[in-house]
Amino acid sequence: MNWLRTRVIAVLLIPAFVACATPEGGVGLQTFGRGVMNLVLAPLMIVSGIVQGLAFLPYTIGVGLKELNEALLRADAVPLDDSYKAAFQTSMNDPKVDQQTGEIQGHEGLYGRYKPEAMFEVNRAFHRLLVSQGMPEAKTRHYVLGGNYQYAWTRNEILLAVMYRHPGPQPFRTSSKATGILTTFRPDQRAWHEPYERDAGGQVIDEVIDWAALEYKVLRHDKVVATLLVLAAEAVKADKRAHDYWPTERRWRAGETTAIRHESLDKVKRALPTS
Repeated sequence: MNWLRTRVIAVLLIPAFVACATPEGGVGLQTFGRGVMNLVLAPLMIVSGIVQGLAFLPYTIGVGLKELNEALLRADAVPLDDSYKAAFQTSMNDPKVDQQTGEIQGHEGLYGRYKPEAMFEVNRAFHRLLVSQGMPEAKTRHYVLGGNYQYAWTRNEILLAVMYRHPGPQPFRTSSKATGILTTFRPDQRAWHEPYERDAGGQVIDEVIDWAALEYKVLRHDKVVATLLVLAAEAVKADKRAHDYWPTERRWRAGETTAIRHESLDKVKRALPTS
C-alpha cells in the first residue's frame, strides 16, 4: 500500500461482535443475505463489489472462505488470512476453521456479548491488520473502531462508518449524543468510539469516508467480522469521502433505520455487474 498517500482515518464499527454461531445467529445470517445471495457467487462481482466498500458486506455472506479470499487477492485487496490472524490470531487455513462458513471451532466468543472489552479488542485487531499491510504503528493510533449502535438491541440494525479522526488518539470535548451534555471523551471510554462531527470549539473531529447500515446479528460470525475488517482496510487504501454520512446519521437517530439499510444494499446492487 502507498501509505504516504493515505490520510490518517478512523474506522467506525459496532462495539460488539460474536465469534460463535448459534441457531439465532443462523437465522440472522439468512435474513441478512436474503435477496443478494445469487450475486455473491461470481468472482467478477466480488471484485467489483469490493470497490463499493463496507456496504458490500452482505453480498459476501454466501461465498465460501477460499473463494472469497481468491477474489480478494484477484482485486489486490487485503488477504482474508491476514484479517483472521489480526482478529483471531488464527490462520484461515487452520483445520479448526470451517472452509465454507469461516467459523472457528472452539473459539470462545467475545464480540456481541455486550462486554465492554470487545470494543477495545476490535480496535487492537484493526491496528494489527493495518500494521500487517505496511502502515507504521504510530499511524494506526489514529484509527478507531466504533459505531452507532442505538438500535442494535431493539431493532437488530447498526450503522457503520469509516472516518478520519483529526485529533487522533487524544481526548476531545464535544456534546454527548446520549445526553446532549458537553463532555470530554477519552480513548479508554466506549463513547469515544462513536463518530463526532465537531468539537466544542467548532473544529472538525471526524471526516467520514465510507458507511454502511446492516443487521446487527450477522456480526456474530467470524467470516463476517474478518471480511468487515478487510473492507475497512480497503476504505483506508481508497481514501474516499462520504459527504452524505452526517445527514444519514441524523436520519438514523430519528428512527429511519430500515430505510437506510435498504439504501445501503441498493447502492451496491446498482453498481454490480449483472453477469
